[in-house]
Amino acid sequence: MDQHRMQVVASGDYLHTRGSDSLETLGFDAYARVASRIAVTPLSAGPQTAAVAPDDLAAADALLMLGQFLPAASIAPAARRLLVVARAGVGVDKIDVEACTAHGVLLFNVPDALTEGTAAGALALMLATSRQLVALDRLTREGRWDDRQFHRGREIYGKTLGVIGPGRIGGELIRLVAPFRMRVLAYSPRLTPARAEAIGAQCASLDSLLDESDFVAVCCPLSEETRGMLGARELARLKTTAFLVNVGRGPVIDQDALVAALRARSFAGAGLDVFSTQPMTADDPLAALDNVVLCPHAVCDTYELRRDVLAVTAVELLALTEGGLPKNILNPAVLDSPLFQAKRSALVARVAGRPSA
Repeated sequence: MDQHRMQVVASGDYLHTRGSDSLETLGFDAYARVASRIAVTPLSAGPQTAAVAPDDLAAADALLMLGQFLPAASIAPAARRLLVVARAGVGVDKIDVEACTAHGVLLFNVPDALTEGTAAGALALMLATSRQLVALDRLTREGRWDDRQFHRGREIYGKTLGVIGPGRIGGELIRLVAPFRMRVLAYSPRLTPARAEAIGAQCASLDSLLDESDFVAVCCPLSEETRGMLGARELARLKTTAFLVNVGRGPVIDQDALVAALRARSFAGAGLDVFSTQPMTADDPLAALDNVVLCPHAVCDTYELRRDVLAVTAVELLALTEGGLPKNILNPAVLDSPLFQAKRSALVARVAGRPSA
């Protein structure tokens, strides 16, 4: 092991989910350009339901995290050396952020790299649900051509879109639907009319958004404020012709209430990329419904996105080796930690080939 380079380990779900692709195809070639200062080692393949093991972090300066769990029990034993966790995505609900801060471990994510892919995925789900593409594909394959009359789609042009969480992704979705001449309503607890107008939307209450929208796109992150935001009462407000899309986080919607509403066909259908429990099992009630399009938290997962995300993490980690900091730090309090400062100084000195103080 070359101790004059930052030692980065990549969570085991990279190998677990790569299929027949090479690591270069998935974007790891970005690290070849910084190989003089950073060395990357993928951990043994493991599913996203697994946690990164403490032993896997024993000799790591950094963890490149795709979608596994990182509990305090894994962070604490590695705290003497582990300097940073780079979340190659946005959500950190599977990472113990408080434990990172307590043990002098900086945590950052790369939200901008996922914005376009996720917004495009939300639009794809809107079209797939409203045009009943999954049902039409199935009946075509089964030779039931004349049954198409039972799966007539609904138009997106000129309709009303309600965006819950008009941040990076929600704002990009609003930009994408402009050619469809959609009226756009937006809701966030702290959204102002001026901010809504600046992104091409009208500020609305949650209830009025649900009442008036033909399409509702959930784009907000998971927090104590958003958990269970859409329950039975809220879902009952949707038009019978409305479609619901979720590219945020599963627990934002009460999944039991969602299943009940879809079974009762109280609204037209849903497109879901995220779920209350992931991965969704084959016997999940949602799997038996014909008015929902399901995607395994992969609606934004393209070769281009993998490449862009890893390119950003490589640049941000390189900055740390040169005494800088990544841009999107999620636990800024860690910067005042003497342990973090000592580890950072030691890394910079080591990569530069100097003895640490």
